[in-house]
Amino acid sequence: MQYNKGLKIGSLYHSKANNKVVRLVSIDRVGSQRIATIKHHKQDHLFESEVYVSDLLKATSDQVKAYFKK
Repeated sequence: MQYNKGLKIGSLYHSKANNKVVRLVSIDRVGSQRIATIKHHKQDHLFESEVYVSDLLKATSDQVKAYFKK
């Protein structure tokens, strides 16, 4: 697993924009902004697959358990 400024590629985070627990796939830089590419096992057409890094919070243990139950 690769670390990028405190974020771990492949780890689970809570996306505020999607209001879901998501897996971090990659982090890229667009100008001065850092953009995270994320995925969720139940993506729909409203799912934002690219969000600002600042939008991600570490997922709690309860959120992680719920993610793996689905």
